Amino acid sequence: MASASVDLLSAACAHLTGRAENRDAATALDTWDAADWRAALLDVPLDERAYADRFGIERCTELDELWAWWSDPEADERVTHATAGYLGFFLLTLVSMHRSDRMRYHGEAYGSSEIAGRPADELCGELVAHPHVQRAIKQLYAPSPEDETAAVWATIDFATMTFHRQGTTSIIVKVDSVAPAVGRPECHALKCLIYPYLRTPAIVEATRNYAREFGGVRPERSPLVTVWASHDSWVLMEYVDGTTLTDHLRKIAEERQGRKGYKAPKSELLRPVDVKELRVLGTALLDAMAVLAEKVGHHNDLTPSNIIVQEEGRRLKLIDLGVNFLHTRTLVGAESRESGYIAPEVRATGKGGPLADLYSLGMVLIAIGGIPRTADGTVPDQFYVASVGLARLFEDLLDADPERRLIVSGIKPGPGSFKEIRELFVREIDVLEAAEYGKPRTLWQRVKGIVPGALEVGRQRAIAKVRRRQAKATDRKTHPIQAHHLRQEKALKRWAIACAFIAWVTIALVLTWWSRDLDLFWQAKYVEYANFLFNRSGQGIPFLDDIRAADYPIPDAWDNLPVRIVALTYALTGVRLYLNIFADITPHSALRRRGWTGLRTAAASFMMRATAIYPFVYILFPTLVQRRWWVIFSPLGVITVAVLISACLWFARDANARARKAGLSTVPKGEIMTLQRLESWAPAAWLYALPVVIIGIFLYNDRLQDELMYAIAIGLINMGIQFVKNTGSDAPYVRAGLTRAILAAERLDVLEQHRKAKAEAAAKRAREPRADEPLQEAVA
Repeated sequence: MASASVDLLSAACAHLTGRAENRDAATALDTWDAADWRAALLDVPLDERAYADRFGIERCTELDELWAWWSDPEADERVTHATAGYLGFFLLTLVSMHRSDRMRYHGEAYGSSEIAGRPADELCGELVAHPHVQRAIKQLYAPSPEDETAAVWATIDFATMTFHRQGTTSIIVKVDSVAPAVGRPECHALKCLIYPYLRTPAIVEATRNYAREFGGVRPERSPLVTVWASHDSWVLMEYVDGTTLTDHLRKIAEERQGRKGYKAPKSELLRPVDVKELRVLGTALLDAMAVLAEKVGHHNDLTPSNIIVQEEGRRLKLIDLGVNFLHTRTLVGAESRESGYIAPEVRATGKGGPLADLYSLGMVLIAIGGIPRTADGTVPDQFYVASVGLARLFEDLLDADPERRLIVSGIKPGPGSFKEIRELFVREIDVLEAAEYGKPRTLWQRVKGIVPGALEVGRQRAIAKVRRRQAKATDRKTHPIQAHHLRQEKALKRWAIACAFIAWVTIALVLTWWSRDLDLFWQAKYVEYANFLFNRSGQGIPFLDDIRAADYPIPDAWDNLPVRIVALTYALTGVRLYLNIFADITPHSALRRRGWTGLRTAAASFMMRATAIYPFVYILFPTLVQRRWWVIFSPLGVITVAVLISACLWFARDANARARKAGLSTVPKGEIMTLQRLESWAPAAWLYALPVVIIGIFLYNDRLQDELMYAIAIGLINMGIQFVKNTGSDAPYVRAGLTRAILAAERLDVLEQHRKAKAEAAAKRAREPRADEPLQEAVA
């Protein structure tokens, strides 16, 4: 072995690039063999600052100068072709180290790095494609003839080598086989460690054991990659065509924004969940995780960049299994952009497991849904708006405490858990797809949709149909909590259908009575049938006209105008209040609550469900019976809304406070912005109630005469504040805030049940005699 050192290598590079005159150093490189080059490359400083201190030149400058020398079309006769190949590999090593540092310390994206004014991948591609560099790679990574991997290494055709991608500590190249075995793919991916990282024993050991831990021949359509062999410095595996999930999702987002007529959401909360991609990519991911759990165990580094998308998302491949070296503290550096996908316990201890994959799964599914991750790791608000069931599942996956994952879903963690998660996930996607029923797409449908209830009845019936089918298919004995949730959802859909129908009838009656006031009434056929049935003659509507007070004439357009204005505006806001906020949520849990917690739950639940009925009762009485009653029912409606808001806040604040005290990670530590929207309603509602009550009393007792102006003011408030803002733009925020509190309370119930069960089991074990203690007979 020659006197090889990285210092001599650096001096030779300085001579070749014209920075210094040291011909002896360049000449000495021609005497080196593969072992000398290994020794020198192993000693290359990994740190950028250490490199500059040792060699007196910045690594970026070294890269630019060495690339300028390498890319010169005329061959440098000062070194042999073999030495030039090794120098090309040295340049490839420096490029890879530079990119790794930029990603780890500076948070740069993979494709953003440039060297000598060109993308780094282009430089790597040219270097790896050069025959002299290919021969150098073959020599530098070759195992000893006695090594068990030598036979596999001999099958690689290095002349076919092309650059594929760079990892944090490795370079991945694509190679073919010289003589592929039967059933063995011709094309492989060769993952070579960046040479200086071979000084790190943990990285070397993980690379050597990769085939033993994650290897095996996989079926062609398996989501797992076949690993043929692994050595201290390389892994040979099946080459996988396709793009990473990171790039695939970026492309989808760009295509969505580039579509004609695309409008960015007015606020982040209104960003729609991508149900289509959740159906395709989400189910494919869960299928892949089920196979992984059965064949291998766990991934421990499940991020979008470690998932390869094939066949437009219908197939996924999981790559790069094992805990990332950044999380095992083997490598230093800032957390990468994808560190948020990794479970907190893995980032804290560097140790993984099946429960860690649950957390990563939840994060990746959120990314597939097109929603950005939150900084604190909680479920984004958009999912609380879109689907209570999906938000519940994501909370069950993303709990920071691994022992609390899947406790609400009632799924036992284990190899078969991903199949059950898939069933639950698909169930919620079915509901989201059913919710698209009747969504206005044409101008006529938008016009119809202006009247609340016109399309909502069909939509709620479509969702209810899906829930009924799901409830029948769910075994109450094996999944009691899931069965309860489905029964709860069915009941909520019945309430929603009833509310939509009652609202449609109420608004139709108000408009009909108004048309009669304007003498635009036409007698429909059903009125003739009703007159015949009740043996009545003449104009009018049977029963409804019979209950009308004698001093309430119809038509009377001017005197009936106040009640019509108030009735119509209250009806429009009432139906939106229930369907936009409360239709899909209930504070009730599968487990019974007692004491003040139970009282808060009952109060909030009663007021939520009452919202489906009371607005229309308050409207129909003055509309059908006595028009003067509107000045009574109007204040009563305002007070009822104020009580509703107070009851919901009483429950939500308590649930969030108890969740924070119990250390639930699913509830944000600071202020919950979505719930603050509802909190802002409370003082306004009670302040609004006071003058409405006072003025209503004066009007009813004929102490005030400006009845029409009062009705117009109420109508403007109803439409301008209640219809447009509170039940319109504020509705998603309020629903998200209440849903998060409801799920937190539900989670606390299950945790308390588990705590009691553990305490009872511990007490039972304490009462049982130990095996080494003889049973004592009772003394008479």
